[in-house]
Amino acid sequence: MLKCCMMLNKKLTIMLLSIAFTLSALHADSNCSANAQEGAISFYHENYLEAQKYLSKASEAGDPSAHYYLGIMYLNGQGVPANYQEAARLFELAAGKNHAGGQIALGVLLIEGIGIPQNFKRAAHLLTLAAKQNNQDAQAILGWIYKYGVGVRENKIIAYALWNYVAAKGDEWARINRNYMLLEMTEEELYKAQDLSLNLNVLWNALERKSANTQKRIKKKKH
Repeated sequence: MLKCCMMLNKKLTIMLLSIAFTLSALHADSNCSANAQEGAISFYHENYLEAQKYLSKASEAGDPSAHYYLGIMYLNGQGVPANYQEAARLFELAAGKNHAGGQIALGVLLIEGIGIPQNFKRAAHLLTLAAKQNNQDAQAILGWIYKYGVGVRENKIIAYALWNYVAAKGDEWARINRNYMLLEMTEEELYKAQDLSLNLNVLWNALERKSANTQKRIKKKKH
């Protein structure tokens, strides 16, 4: 388990640093404020002082995209002093507003224990929320989570299904991991995983039922 986590650190960091660095996700957000738009454009052009000015205003106004981009800046020390705790705080704000990038970033920090205590179960939950928004980065990382049982029970079928789905969208990292899994799966498991990758809604519904049952068991134990 520890070895797997250490092996993935570079992968996760690379993925985190590459998530939403284009403006595509921002343009798709019709609720994004003008200041957040300007800040993201400045960020994209590496004008970090200008980005910090606009993003800080938008973040103070509660814009989740601004929380996310400003969090990235604090994480990497771009235009502001590096501050992992502040990055985690901003990602928390973004994640709380169902911003997929914020959910992924906070999930990664929770796995790594950067700026916030490690919490694998919460990381898995956040990445599931982002994955359900059809975010391919979240789906790829969630595949790893199920492959190695990080905060969840190991499940090769779910891992393969997610990687197979993302690989079909052109993700090379997912394709490589999916292909390695072929050596570990039975023919029956493979067929189940391939069927599941064709309809992820079935997977999300199953995970929701499992989560609901888990919460019921927790409440019963408390009483």
